[in-house]
Amino acid sequence: MSKITRVVWIIAAACLLWALILVLDVVPQLRGDYGWRWPFAKPEFIRLVPLMISLIIYIVIGWKLQAQTSARWLILWSTIGGVALTVASVYVTTDRIHYELYTRTISGLSTGWHYAAADMDERGGVEAVLEDWPDFMASYHYFSSHMTTSPPGMPLTYYGANQLLTQTPFLTDQLGPPLRAEQCHNYRIISYSDAELSSAWLGMLTPLWGSLIAFPLYRLGRRLYSEAAARWSVLWWPLIPAFLMFTPTPNTLYPCLTVVVLVFLVKGVLDQQFGWIFAAGLGAAILSFIHFTLLPIVFFAGLFTLGEYFRRRKSEALHWRWPLVMGAWFGAGLLLFWGGFYLLSGITIWDILDQALNAHLTLDRPYFPWLFLHLNDFFMFTGWPLALLAGLGILQIVRVWRCERFLSPGAVFALSGVVTLLVIDLSGTQRGESGRIWLFLSPLLVLIAGNAISQIDSRNGRLITVVQAVMVVGMVGFLRVIGSGFSEPPKHAPQLAEMSPTPTISNGAEFAETLYLTSFSGHLEILTDEDGVDQPTLVIWLNWRSKGQLDVPYYLSFIPVSPQGQPQAATVLQPFDEQYPITCWLPESGDIRDRLLVPLHSDLSEGEWWVSLSIMDRNGKALAVIMPDSTRDQQVGLGPFTLPAP
Repeated sequence: MSKITRVVWIIAAACLLWALILVLDVVPQLRGDYGWRWPFAKPEFIRLVPLMISLIIYIVIGWKLQAQTSARWLILWSTIGGVALTVASVYVTTDRIHYELYTRTISGLSTGWHYAAADMDERGGVEAVLEDWPDFMASYHYFSSHMTTSPPGMPLTYYGANQLLTQTPFLTDQLGPPLRAEQCHNYRIISYSDAELSSAWLGMLTPLWGSLIAFPLYRLGRRLYSEAAARWSVLWWPLIPAFLMFTPTPNTLYPCLTVVVLVFLVKGVLDQQFGWIFAAGLGAAILSFIHFTLLPIVFFAGLFTLGEYFRRRKSEALHWRWPLVMGAWFGAGLLLFWGGFYLLSGITIWDILDQALNAHLTLDRPYFPWLFLHLNDFFMFTGWPLALLAGLGILQIVRVWRCERFLSPGAVFALSGVVTLLVIDLSGTQRGESGRIWLFLSPLLVLIAGNAISQIDSRNGRLITVVQAVMVVGMVGFLRVIGSGFSEPPKHAPQLAEMSPTPTISNGAEFAETLYLTSFSGHLEILTDEDGVDQPTLVIWLNWRSKGQLDVPYYLSFIPVSPQGQPQAATVLQPFDEQYPITCWLPESGDIRDRLLVPLHSDLSEGEWWVSLSIMDRNGKALAVIMPDSTRDQQVGLGPFTLPAP
């Protein structure tokens, strides 16, 4: 066994021991400390089975595809694997995968960008919001910490999708209503238009968008290192725990976007093509417009360009102005985008960055402990096997430099990535969650690890792959890193504890061609209120059925009419309050029975009381009613109601 092989086996053994310590929760500090710690929970073993089976299938087929002449099937398999393994990972905590992806997308707790996009029209439109973006960010202090640090990129993406989907009702009519039903008791969400609901699919499909990284990752790995390194990198990406666990936050999409920009940068610098350098600068500007988390890419670009200059200046007789010219083209791309935004909105990047830092740096984290904890978080969510293998790759680069005084473009790329990571860590600007926030840097570790393993026996690569899969099972199974904060909608109407003592009367009125009042019953009674005062009250039972879904939280309005024909003040009630509002009444709900109390503002008099019932929105607009005889109205009369026989 060679020395390198022994090192790989030591890495594998250490990682397996680390995974065991994690799942046994022997050292909770592995999950964080000093102000931030990831929650720990034991999973149901049966829920881990699909993930484990998916990992075995993905790895075995991936190994076979690695050996094929063409890499296209491996790239496609990696893309499919990224989606499938993400779904299997979500299943570990819930079998309502669609619901979980949806609520995480629209939640302010886990994201906030979709919510902000729907909020723009209510704040005066997109132009008004962009002109006041720092204040718009600050207004989310109590709702979404993500929005308090966010440039306009993601909210504008959702807003643009909302506007486009408004023009496609044939599509939103199919996509919107099922999503509305998933949060039918959330009055904010059900107020969304079908287009605003349908745009949530952009976030729900993040596992697919993020898995497309296989295409640019292969291209970058092949250009910088080798065919073998590129293939190992592509195979490993769907085994990154953070990629699987933080879906569908945009953080799982950022690596793909980052690698695309790096492809532009590497091609521009290595081939000295200014157009590609400009494209990289423009891409970096777009990344920073999406989120300032990605700003270190600008620093990385500068390091890589300087590194290439010093590597090539003698062999290619590069002029000292060469890195300045490259930087100017890169900066032109940055300036074009952010300068254009300033001309449109009057807001500079510094205005937004100032607000973001003010919100972000208020989180208190002790500096020195987190120098270690940030790196630990990043490495464990990337996967310790790949992180340690990348460390081995860096040692190989240093050894070659010391022995041969030679650095390849891939070595410059790797060292630039390491320096960038260390500078971010030492800056003290991070505030926890680096496994999620630094995920856009994980492709660099994967590429360095792929290059390291490509120079060793492929059996070592398979060993690392298996141990990385074990890490995935441990991390996904025992850590709880993301949730929506939303409660699930009620599945059934609350059951009544008593039945009406009076006979049921058939009705058949249809409200908004959706709700049927099948029957009703009721009587008059003297009840004692909370203050001990006797209150004449109409106790009424209503029996409903639904053949569709209403998208507004409607209220029931009752106007009692005395035996003398005198109408009284209206009583407005929300059926079941928030336990089972009208917006949750669906065809599958079956019979919906409710008991309501309508106070009467006069003494009970003998005779027949009647009630005018209408269903109104919060602005007092009543739903149209179709009577059984096909006549139309905005109310239906119910009665007569009398005192029960003594």
